[in-house]
Amino acid sequence: MERYFEELGVQSELAQQIYDIREKLRMTREQLAEFSGLSPETIEDLEETDYDGDWEEAIDKVNQGFHKWFTNVILPVARMKPQDYAVKVAGF
Repeated sequence: MERYFEELGVQSELAQQIYDIREKLRMTREQLAEFSGLSPETIEDLEETDYDGDWEEAIDKVNQGFHKWFTNVILPVARMKPQDYAVKVAGF
């Protein structure tokens, strides 16, 4: 019984970390699912500690998803110059 509660505490901490990091990166659950290879429902289950699968494997995929998001979305945007994100009409 003690081990169950320990495991539940670890899962609760992991769930909060997933949510916090996802929010800081301004990701939706759907985006994290797309970049991690998990379903949006699995992301929701992880964040709510309702996930019944292999937590270690899921956390590894979540971490891969965060990494892909950072390298494919955040870094390219951070490297943009003001003229790169100015709206322009062709011919004007």
